[in-house]
Amino acid sequence: MKIWTDGAGALLEGQKAKACVVFEDGDVRVTEFDRGTNNEMEYTALIHALSDPRSEGATIFTDSQLLVGQLTQGWKMRAENLRPLNERARALLTQRKATLVWVPREQNRAGKVLEKAK
Repeated sequence: MKIWTDGAGALLEGQKAKACVVFEDGDVRVTEFDRGTNNEMEYTALIHALSDPRSEGATIFTDSQLLVGQLTQGWKMRAENLRPLNERARALLTQRKATLVWVPREQNRAGKVLEKAK
């Protein structure tokens, strides 16, 4: 199974933060939050994807270099707000035996969904 994830932060009054997951089978899920940073939403989208049984052995595509760097390349965690999200995502990636892959923004199907949802 291929899965695409993306997140959009919202720090201003009246904005909604969003986490988007697009499954290869055509299922699209967008979840809105009252607030959250872009990186928090990127992690949240990944966790939502990995919480679905279809993520077992999946390849998950993201345009977040931070996610790929922190979860697969040993980048340091500097933002304390991301630490619990990182720990949860790391555990789920291992449990699901899923692979996280960086793709350019224009190849991220979830990003295209979020662009249309603005």
